[in-house]
Amino acid sequence: MNQRYTKSKFTEEQMEQLAANPFTSKVDYYHIWFTLEFQNLFLSRYEAGESSAEIFASMGYDISVLGANRVYSFPRRLRNRLNSGKGLIETLCQTKAKMPENTDYNTMPAQQSVAAMQRELTYLRQQVEFLKKITELDNDKKPRT
Repeated sequence: MNQRYTKSKFTEEQMEQLAANPFTSKVDYYHIWFTLEFQNLFLSRYEAGESSAEIFASMGYDISVLGANRVYSFPRRLRNRLNSGKGLIETLCQTKAKMPENTDYNTMPAQQSVAAMQRELTYLRQQVEFLKKITELDNDKKPRT
């Protein structure tokens, strides 16, 4: 197989190092997922003019472990995610959790209702952040006098 098309694989030691960072949500042999906090901080700093490598390094990541492709394609992937209307997420789940609609939390068991409310709260927070970003972009496009 052509080396150019193979994904770089994290070693066990690298996975432990990445998982120890508070901005890492999840890591496996081929992927790393970042917390929402990291993604939002990254976007604000990137838009302020910092480079991807500077941001990752200042947030405690070793650029040589992540690899240049992950580091320099990260802003594009975040933009694509935001532009698609899906919003930022911490991990990609195999089964998509639906937002509860007209759910009566009083009829659910306590643990289940708390989990459902947390999912709904996360979903609503993501929507608010997305709306803020759209508003900021819209305001930037208007001519200033």
